[in-house]
Amino acid sequence: MDQHTVAQRSHLILADIAMAAAIRTYDPGFDLAACLQGYGPGAVRDRWLDAHTADQGLCRRVTTLANAGVQSLQSHSAAQLIDIAQSYGLPLSAAAAGEIADHFTRRREAVLTYRR
Repeated sequence: MDQHTVAQRSHLILADIAMAAAIRTYDPGFDLAACLQGYGPGAVRDRWLDAHTADQGLCRRVTTLANAGVQSLQSHSAAQLIDIAQSYGLPLSAAAAGEIADHFTRRREAVLTYRR
């Protein structure tokens, strides 16, 4: 986990949460628990895509929904992120959730400051 910056880790973890939601929607038979074995940021997305490269339509639907989900997750608080991650079985500590929420809050505030 130390190989990623805070920004990279934040985006990868949110992408995994969003992918888990999209997978549960479009591919409910997929064994999400197997993806979480030896979990690292980005693992859910990478492992699911590796298993489904033949079905481009399904890949497109899942990744499109996941991309929209990432945008939505960026506005959630740390407590909300923990609840959402746990609902999909993803391990997310309070410290990591706080770091993610703080990263996206600072990013939003930087954009607002720049636009003044």
